[in-house]
Amino acid sequence: MISMGISGAQQIAASNAEDAAVDARNAGKLRAHNRANRQYDVTANLDNVQYLNQVQEQEIQQDITYQAMMDQWSSDDQELKGLFAREDFAIEDAIIAMHEGSYAGSQTGATAARLAGASARKAGMAKARSLHTKMMAVDKVNLSKEQSGKRARDESHSLFMDVAFAPTHGFRPAAPALESKKSKAGLLLGLAGTGLEGFKAYKTNKATKVWSEKQTVAMAGAAN
Repeated sequence: MISMGISGAQQIAASNAEDAAVDARNAGKLRAHNRANRQYDVTANLDNVQYLNQVQEQEIQQDITYQAMMDQWSSDDQELKGLFAREDFAIEDAIIAMHEGSYAGSQTGATAARLAGASARKAGMAKARSLHTKMMAVDKVNLSKEQSGKRARDESHSLFMDVAFAPTHGFRPAAPALESKKSKAGLLLGLAGTGLEGFKAYKTNKATKVWSEKQTVAMAGAAN
């Protein structure tokens, strides 16, 4: 009976130890899961802060790009105005020279007439050259503005694409698969088996009943 009790206690202790081990492993998995989720939150927050900083920096760079384009256009316009002024002065000089030639042509003689005609031709040529120069300068400035505008648009688009998409953090760490405890059915069956074996041992080891002398005589007389 004592050995039966010891065996049953050992089975219960083993079952409790297995349950404790399962609880410990599950607790470890849950702690690791909680740490992974905290790390996920920290990383996501840092990514969001960095993204907001990038958006603000992008807006600043957009302003810088636009201002650079406008400065280039202003420089082109200023250069064009300077060229127009120089060409206007050249035309004025040609007109003055033409009038001086005309005054010389008002005198008599073929030479005076020839000088007057030459002055008029020079003035006409100067005007034509000046107009051509102005037209070419306008085309050049327009082309420069178009090129600088395209560069600015490309740069602006590149800056926008750098922050076009907010960071994606993905899925949170999945919850761990926890272990289930071993069924108690095996323990109960084991305890039942131990009890049965103990009972059998008890029956086997029970002392044989001893008959007294009087009982023996009485049974012998009854038989006769």
